[in-house]
Amino acid sequence: TWADQAGRVDALRQVLPTLALAELPHAEFNRDAVALAGVPGGVKDVAQAFRWNADDNDGTTWVPQGLTGTADASPDGEVAGRKLVLVSWYHDTKGVRISVVDIADPAKPVYRHVLLVEPVAGDPVDFKPILVHAGGLAWVGDLLYVVHTGKGFRVFDTTALLQVATDVDSIGYDPKARVYRGGLYKYVLPQIGAYVTKSACKPLYSSVALDRSSDPPSLVSSEYCNGSDACAEAYSGRIYRWSLDPDSGRLAGADLWPSEAHYMAQSHVQGGLARDGDFYLSSSRPAGAAGELYVLPGGGKSSTLPWVDTPEDLMRDGDLLWSLSEGTGERVVFAVPFAKL
Repeated sequence: TWADQAGRVDALRQVLPTLALAELPHAEFNRDAVALAGVPGGVKDVAQAFRWNADDNDGTTWVPQGLTGTADASPDGEVAGRKLVLVSWYHDTKGVRISVVDIADPAKPVYRHVLLVEPVAGDPVDFKPILVHAGGLAWVGDLLYVVHTGKGFRVFDTTALLQVATDVDSIGYDPKARVYRGGLYKYVLPQIGAYVTKSACKPLYSSVALDRSSDPPSLVSSEYCNGSDACAEAYSGRIYRWSLDPDSGRLAGADLWPSEAHYMAQSHVQGGLARDGDFYLSSSRPAGAAGELYVLPGGGKSSTLPWVDTPEDLMRDGDLLWSLSEGTGERVVFAVPFAKL
């Protein structure tokens, strides 16, 4: 899909104001997050945390899932001098939005929502919402990877943040008004490519994380299995490593096979991350919406730690492990030092 979609993204660039995601002016961050000292659940040694504003924290139509940021996009943790966190949310009809959070001042995080869209051929080129769960994110160079459950990866162009009209709650091009709209969101981010699984193994792609400690850098995708509607057995979930081309940020090689595959032997895994040969898995298995973090050292004995309630994706930021939760009224994003795990 890369060749076709790249042409459609270029066509949209020609008719809409465009800037890079990391260049979004600070004045455009129109929502205030709330800094926190701790998070719900048994997490200790929280280094940084915030929750969303009341509308997003308590709302029921949008649910947070995936996590990435400039810590993934660049080895020094910044892009265009910005330190950002990105969180994906899914909606039944509007698809997926990304919250772009400026965390330069941990005491005053601010954010803005951006709608993800898929360009569609036409005259003019149109776009439509992305109706996926978006359980995991990875920002690699100029590319944003979003998992598509049971299918593969959708990939978005972070240099093509497009400004659209906000007068009507619709998505796409309106031929009568001759304007593009993004469901009342001021900015949309277009899909530029995709990787679609053809293998009989049929990975679920429930989450994804970037591992810069591997050679070459890689994506690590994991599966959510609960023994009922997701996998045949609760503990049959797998974790895969996908090598990246360090120059382009795309998956490496002509034949795109995982360089590693493992059974996780854990259920209800919401996020998986690899670091220096160790694996970290967040799980919602405990009863009552409690969470657990499984730490699996390479060649060593695994350990289980209490984690945030209703946990989701994971991200590495240097010496910090970031995660988030999805529970209505307790939606937090936080970081814990790896040394404390």
